[in-house]
Amino acid sequence: MADSSLRRLPARTRRDFDCSIGFGMAVIGSKWRAIILWHILKDTPIRYSQLKQHIDAISHKILAQELKQLEADCLITRTVYPVIPPKVEYSPTEKGLALQPMLTSLCAWGKKYRQP
Repeated sequence: MADSSLRRLPARTRRDFDCSIGFGMAVIGSKWRAIILWHILKDTPIRYSQLKQHIDAISHKILAQELKQLEADCLITRTVYPVIPPKVEYSPTEKGLALQPMLTSLCAWGKKYRQP
């Protein structure tokens, strides 16, 4: 995470960075951020409408906010193509790709323990 991104976080969140897990959770720990990143990692590159289809329960407002935050944290890149209508695609950065093994493990854990 860039220093400028770090300064945007609330002071309470910055204090969590004394603990590595606190830092990690601040970056991907919102209700939706890890899910969005998971879909971007699975279907690269992916368009906004495809993300919205995969994550039906998320509102457009929250999806847009979370995508902006993931981009600000350098976990994804946003590519805008100069066509009409506008075409935008999202892809993981190197930092975002580094989270894939952890998210894959979390997904496997969720599948195992979600079943009755």
